[in-house]
Amino acid sequence: PRSYRDLPLRLSEYGMVYRYEQSGTLMGLLRVRGLQQNDAHIYCAESQIEDEFMGVVDLYRSYFDLFGIEKYVMRLSKHSPDKLGVKYVDNGRMWLKAERIIRETMLKYDVPFVEAEDEAAFYGPKIDVQIWSAIGREFSLATNQLDFGVPPRFELTFTNAQGELETPWCIHRAPLGAHERFIGFLIEHYAGNFPVWLAPEQVRVIPITDGQNDYAQQVAAQLKASGVRAQAMLESDRMQAKIRAAQQMKVPY
Repeated sequence: PRSYRDLPLRLSEYGMVYRYEQSGTLMGLLRVRGLQQNDAHIYCAESQIEDEFMGVVDLYRSYFDLFGIEKYVMRLSKHSPDKLGVKYVDNGRMWLKAERIIRETMLKYDVPFVEAEDEAAFYGPKIDVQIWSAIGREFSLATNQLDFGVPPRFELTFTNAQGELETPWCIHRAPLGAHERFIGFLIEHYAGNFPVWLAPEQVRVIPITDGQNDYAQQVAAQLKASGVRAQAMLESDRMQAKIRAAQQMKVPY
């Protein structure tokens, strides 16, 4: 077994996930059957949970600041006592302990959150970051889960400082959730007006007449060589019409 000195052990995978969602629940990019996800698991001792859990919360908040996301709610998703052994791992004592750890950690660091019963994962409580689509439909953007149920099932252990075997806790985290959902949310969030650094097309070079097409291509090539996402608009049309088309496509420059 691993030593307590090996913990926290952080493992991650950027991979494809498939879920057979019911056809009636599918919704554009916001709910799909195939998705990309940056999924990670952090194995730690109980004494390390607070720091590791808050590290994930801080990571999420840094992303939200970067993307200018202000309207979201962090939700402590708890179990339902009457569904132990059916929907949730049958260990009421550990459920209460795990929920208490998350609650006290969030309160200690003054992180606003709400609580909701019967929204947990089967193996433990979690913090879900809830957002809303343009039509008001609620989605989970990211999740931070405290898992006490799965490590014992796989007989995972480490040797603690006293030389005794101990079962680790596991924190599941997916910073941006399903990337397809996140892109769909950003399109709605910005209404297509992406900040320059995020815009798929940052600059559109528009010649005054067809006589400047070669020069427009040269300018676009220089911009691309400098790392700017640019293209020249060479269609035979009036300059004003080309400008209008670029504005409708919400190209920043």
